[in-house]
Amino acid sequence: MASSKIALPSAVLVLRLLTLALLLASLVLILVDKFHVSDAEAILLDVPAKEITFKDVYAYRYVLAIAVAGCVYTLLQIPFAAVSIARRKTRIGGSEGVALLLICADVVFAVVIATGAAAGYGYTVDAKRDADSTYRSWERFAAATGSLIPPEVTQLNTDINRFFMLAFASAGFMLLAAACMVLIIMISVYALVRR
Repeated sequence: MASSKIALPSAVLVLRLLTLALLLASLVLILVDKFHVSDAEAILLDVPAKEITFKDVYAYRYVLAIAVAGCVYTLLQIPFAAVSIARRKTRIGGSEGVALLLICADVVFAVVIATGAAAGYGYTVDAKRDADSTYRSWERFAAATGSLIPPEVTQLNTDINRFFMLAFASAGFMLLAAACMVLIIMISVYALVRR
């Protein structure tokens, strides 16, 4: 009987730890996501030579901010689940009012984390489509003139694709974290109404 009392808080604790790991992965990926436009690429494409990071894209700044906020929130919530397990309580937070407050906070953060994932995906899809279109223009030009695409353009395209793949992965981890939050909410509501 004792193990069934702590089954729901244990599941919530595992999901919170998984959420934290996913948000940390999202955070790390968006922090290391960058590419450099070399001088040769800059001259050829008539753009400034510089390093492009998450700081240059507002949507990626938002992803970073949400990942940090989500990590802090999750770290603050983990002790509630741990204490419920230690006290062998089926409801996290003890009283009904506290449990309801925690559920409401979880709902808010699930939505916020989902918006971070959506912002990352949305910008990345649009920007990657534009970058791919530009590269296809180079391919058409090279095919029409019987020339080769300059290696600088090919290298920049490779770097840009890597940049966007890391951003996709970061947003994907964030979306999985939001899904974990939804599962936490479902378990918490079940524990609340089960009594």
